Amino acid sequence: MADTISATVADVPQVSTWSPPGWANSLMARLLKTPGVERWVGSAIALITFKGRKSGKTYTTPITYLRSGNEVILLTKRFRVWWRNLLDVPKVSLRLAGRNVRGLAEVVDNEDEALPIFVNFLKERPRDARAYGLSFDADGSIDLARARSVLPQIVVLRIRLVEPDDAGD
Repeated sequence: MADTISATVADVPQVSTWSPPGWANSLMARLLKTPGVERWVGSAIALITFKGRKSGKTYTTPITYLRSGNEVILLTKRFRVWWRNLLDVPKVSLRLAGRNVRGLAEVVDNEDEALPIFVNFLKERPRDARAYGLSFDADGSIDLARARSVLPQIVVLRIRLVEPDDAGD
């Protein structure tokens, strides 16, 4: 029985704990605000701006995204703490491909709802699969059981866009 338990634990993909250094995030934030460059870089990476739930301070961080109409999906690793601010204050601003938009963030906690969103995100952004300890099979699919086992290590965020940002920054 111990062999079964250890084999099961060993089969759970581990999400990398690597995070980009602060200078890399600052550089990416500048690139995402540079005319010409922002549309190229911004097709895969957005800037999300939100207020700290305790401090009230404004924070901005780059993050990969997937947009479909008025909905934007973001994934982040659970050990990163910035997403917790969105639990109490879901209002965010996003810089998407050179445009500022506002939205309301929702953490997708329900595993049955989060799994297809997670898998679809990775199919659309396959380079991100490795960061979550997953890979694609020869037929282009992801093992759903392995993807489900990773879910406790990540956070799926859904942002519903509500209006363009008139700030123009």
